[in-house]
Formats: sequence, structure tokens, C-alpha cells
Amino acid sequence: MNINTVLKFVLLFSVICIAGYVNYFIYYNQTLEKLFYSMIIIFIALVANDALITIIRNKIHDIKERYSMRKALSAVLTLLVFAVILGVWFTETTSLIVAYGIISAGIAIALQDVLKNAAGGFIIFFSTPFRAGDRIQVDNNLGDVIDINIFSTSIMETREWVDGDQFSGRILQVPNGFVLNTTIKNYTKDFSFIWDEIFIMLTYDSNWKKAQGIILNIAHEVTSSFEDAALKELTTMGEKYLISQNEVSEKIYTKLTDNWIDLRLRYVVDPRQRRPIKTLLFERILEGFAQEKDIHLASETLEISGFPKIKIDKADGISENW
Repeated sequence: MNINTVLKFVLLFSVICIAGYVNYFIYYNQTLEKLFYSMIIIFIALVANDALITIIRNKIHDIKERYSMRKALSAVLTLLVFAVILGVWFTETTSLIVAYGIISAGIAIALQDVLKNAAGGFIIFFSTPFRAGDRIQVDNNLGDVIDINIFSTSIMETREWVDGDQFSGRILQVPNGFVLNTTIKNYTKDFSFIWDEIFIMLTYDSNWKKAQGIILNIAHEVTSSFEDAALKELTTMGEKYLISQNEVSEKIYTKLTDNWIDLRLRYVVDPRQRRPIKTLLFERILEGFAQEKDIHLASETLEISGFPKIKIDKADGISENW
């Protein structure tokens, strides 16, 4: 038991003693009595919260699970304390029901957005469409979830002016009401990998078969560690979802265009390493092609071979060709 918990117990005992003293000498003051009982309830809730957090810390070793449990516990205790304090202040059943009704109606009208965000917070805590640490996209907001509370979710933003899936440095505060009517794209829930592609364009006089072999060998060397982990996760997901395929090995798809041969490499990668892995693949492929004389990269350029001759008739009858 830490020092903070001990101090709370001492303070709680002191409040109970004061409440007993007040009840004995000024028992007729019901408002003061109810105020002290409310304080006792709050401190009991604080001590209980500390005790339960200690149990969670000792029993749950996964950081994400521990974080989610602490947040859910805090939200539930807050509601319970609020309900019990109402019961202290309104002792009669009829009065209590009326009080709950009036307060609920007033809150529903005055705090529509707040209640919507609170409802979204409970949905997040109990249905877990995402957890702290997940990479998600909500509308145009993409980033890693760094904190979840009852009213909003904090996201470390990626992209925007950064050309890649890397942090921009901004923290987004997104109201939790978005879970009620917005599609959530989760990059890491249950399956912590994504499939990515890179395009390589070759001229028609290139040895495209040799190029395919070079690209596949390089891709296997770079992404094989992701493939092994992704295959295990897909197998586990098959017990929860209907998975139609579990192919994670690198593949090349070929497409012909008017100007070049389009080779598209598809591979699995950790979404947080997407940019560095793509850079490494391009660099290794360029190094591999540089050693081959029969492989040539194509580019989208416009070649001007010349202009047609123009005949201009001047006023004096002399013609000139341009």
C-alpha cells in the first residue's frame, strides 16, 4: 500500500469522526449531515478506486488491457458515486425518482453533445472498436491512439504535410461521439499488419522476367519477418472471423500500358514501418537493376522530335519556310 492510499484512509477516518461528532451535537442540521455523508462516499470511492487499480496492476500484465480496465473502472465508479449521492440527498423514493427524472431531462436537453460523447466513451470502453496504441483513421484524421477518456480520444496525428505514415507532431482531440455514426478504420486491431504496393515501370525492351526475379528476391529478404508474424495472426483471426485467404507472401502483378511494363509488388508490412520499408525496397531494387544491362526503368516523359515546316507569305509576295 503506497503513501497516498494510507493518507486517504487517514483522511477518511477523520471525516467519519467529524461526521459522527456533527450528528451528535447538531443532528438537526440535515443539510450539513448529508454533505458529510457525501464526502464520506467520495473518499470511499477514491480508496476503492486505488485498491481496484492495484489489483488490476498485479493481475493484468498487458499494458493496453490494463489501461482499458483502469479507464472503464473510473467511468463506472463515477456513475455509481453520483447515483449514491443522489440517494443520500433524496431519501424518499418518490422524491428520488422525481429527482432522477428532472435531472436526467435537464441533462439530456442542455448537454446533448456531452451525453453523446459520454455514450461514445462507454461504447469504446466496452465494445473496444480500438484501444490505446492502435492506429486508426476517423474521417481524414489518421494517427495512433494515445489516450481514451469518457468524453474524447487523443490521437497522435500522422500524414498531413508529412509525405508518409509518420507523425506530424500534432495531438488531435476527437470527441467520442464519432463512434455512433462514423466509420472507424483500424490498422492494428486483431491484425497488426497491412498490405502495401510499390510500382516499378520498365521499358518494353527490358528483360522483365529477370526484373521480376530480382524484385521478388529483394522483397523476400526485406519483408520475410513480417510475413511470418502476419501468417500467425491470420491463423488466430480465423478462429474469430471468416477469413477467406491467408496468403501473405510477396507477389508481383504485371500490367501493360501504352508506354511501359508496369510491375506491381504487393507485400505485407507493419503500418508503422510502411515508409522506411518502402524506401529500403526501392533502394535495393535500384541497386539490383544497376548491375543489369538489359533492364531499363521507364519514365512518363514526352519526347518532341521536331516541328512541321510553316510557310509564310509576306505582303511583297516573297515566301519563307520556317
